[in-house]
Amino acid sequence: MEKHNNKSLRIRSWIRDRVLFLAMMIFVAGAGLYMGAGKLIPHDSIWLHPVKEFFLLVSMIGVVSLGYELFLRELTFNEYKEALQDIVNPHAVRLGIQGIYKNRSELGQAVTFQSLFKDVKREIFIGGTSLLSISTGSRDLLKEKALSGIKVKLLVIDPDSEIVELITRQIGGKATLKNEIKTSLLLLQKLQDEIEEMSPSSGNGKLTIHTYSVIPSHSFISVDEGSSNGFMIADIGPYLGRNHPRPSMILVKKKNGLYDYYVELNRTLWEVSKPLLPEPHKPSEEKTRTQVFVSGKETEYYDGATKNWKPAVICNLLNQWRGIKGSQWVWIREQTTLEEAKTGSKNKFRLQFGIPNGKAQSVKRAELYVRSDDTCHITVNDVSLKQEYGGADFPDPFIIDFDQYLKEGTNTVTFEVINYAKPDVAAPEENPSGLIYRLHLEVLE
Repeated sequence: MEKHNNKSLRIRSWIRDRVLFLAMMIFVAGAGLYMGAGKLIPHDSIWLHPVKEFFLLVSMIGVVSLGYELFLRELTFNEYKEALQDIVNPHAVRLGIQGIYKNRSELGQAVTFQSLFKDVKREIFIGGTSLLSISTGSRDLLKEKALSGIKVKLLVIDPDSEIVELITRQIGGKATLKNEIKTSLLLLQKLQDEIEEMSPSSGNGKLTIHTYSVIPSHSFISVDEGSSNGFMIADIGPYLGRNHPRPSMILVKKKNGLYDYYVELNRTLWEVSKPLLPEPHKPSEEKTRTQVFVSGKETEYYDGATKNWKPAVICNLLNQWRGIKGSQWVWIREQTTLEEAKTGSKNKFRLQFGIPNGKAQSVKRAELYVRSDDTCHITVNDVSLKQEYGGADFPDPFIIDFDQYLKEGTNTVTFEVINYAKPDVAAPEENPSGLIYRLHLEVLE
């Protein structure tokens, strides 16, 4: 949607520039001919005054056109746009809903975090279950905003709360969610420490992290809460441990709309939360460095035509696909072509990361969560893993522990994603292909 909007703006700007030029030419031509009519037509001619009045009218048309284009056109366009929205979808407009997306992946393709936070003036307030996607994919952006004086508030569920235990039992007793939350909190605490070191004064660099122990009603991203230009992205419904995506909506302030309702929910959740306190470091404890790598635009694919590695593309999330927290489905483009769906395809993707010298034997955890459609073969530093990994619609992703294959310096994980042929399909959506993963890496410092 953002690409479509940018294209529409460029077209409108192109048309407006030419209309302005045409209006200016009409004005100049009319005014010039009005002033020069006496030289072209004899003074005693009966046609002199009618011709001069005609050219005066032409120049006035140019003046009116210029004034309209410069001052009134945008205002009139916006008024018609709002009136049309009221006619087409009156309930959404009345409730302050600017857009509804079937999942966060679709939202992410339409709106980037950079565009969300571009015009923030005062505060960014984000709440969710683990915020792992925020702590891994948006930490630099939050750091930049905090250091520029923006107040950043983050709200994460307490990993030791009964709610996490309840959700864990619901998903079969696996500690995946708890590990996700703890990993995210470690990364967010590190970010908080970096900001405080770079901006020790209380005026700038404010990042506050709270944890809560109640069932979350929703996840949200709120920008400049309560202001006239404030808006919010809210997921519809709570996260209860399932990998099925939840719809998201963009809300703006409207009288008796949904925005104020969600603002009140956000404030209530913040009031019952507690500031995150750093755990005291015990001398006997080993200090580790935690990193998380997720599939997204940092993933690369091999382009056979140019024989180069290129950035992967966030692909369209399908209803049958399940996610991995903090990660996005990727492929070589947004979706397969009909020919690829019929004949099948094979594409290589890679993730690269570094391990400092002397630390290869100090890796405490190298855990990869992965799904693919249809399946993929994984190679870690030229060591091929024997199993095939698919599971796009499995309740849980595959979990691979490969710390024994890591080395000092640059490490490479290669995914060969295979999509089997389906000659009888009628549309690309009937045989999609994609990859999603998340790698947790812990190394002793």
